[in-house]
Amino acid sequence: MQGQMTVNMATFAAPSIAMTAFQTLIDDYDAKFLLRANNAKTDIVAFNTARAALEESLGVLGHYVNSVAKGDPAIVVLSGFPSYGTGHAVDTSAPAAPTDLRLRHGDQSGGIVARYKPSRARSTNEVQSYTGDPNVEANWTTKGILQGGRAELTGFTPGTVVWIRVGTVGPKGVMGLWSDPAQIRVL
Repeated sequence: MQGQMTVNMATFAAPSIAMTAFQTLIDDYDAKFLLRANNAKTDIVAFNTARAALEESLGVLGHYVNSVAKGDPAIVVLSGFPSYGTGHAVDTSAPAAPTDLRLRHGDQSGGIVARYKPSRARSTNEVQSYTGDPNVEANWTTKGILQGGRAELTGFTPGTVVWIRVGTVGPKGVMGLWSDPAQIRVL
């Protein structure tokens, strides 16, 4: 990258970081990277400091390149930075239903703990409950919108049979399919 920007100085006349200073940061990072293998605390701290300085400089240079290129990938390529298209379409299809929904009693009376496996690793999931016929769609109640594969739900009447189901929220708010419902009698 440094070589590309130097070769194309006409395009990148005033980088926010001098290329010699940038090369010094790269050399420092490389040296600290090798020393880090010793696993000495001071070497690890020095490596993390060198890495942070290099990342900050890369960010500053990246912003500079973007401001010069004004979205033109041909100009970005002249810098030596990778160019990524912006025409990538986001997959807005409904996520698959979470699987392996399991319920257990919570630590407090009226509580339930639900565990499930969402189809996406980092997911936002809607958890719903119902105390009647789980086939009546209109009567499900949202108990929470939660991250990950675990939900602690409270406020149920002891002795009641509660049905729980989970759905994953996809990109642009598209709601995924519901899991198979599971039931538990609340303690």
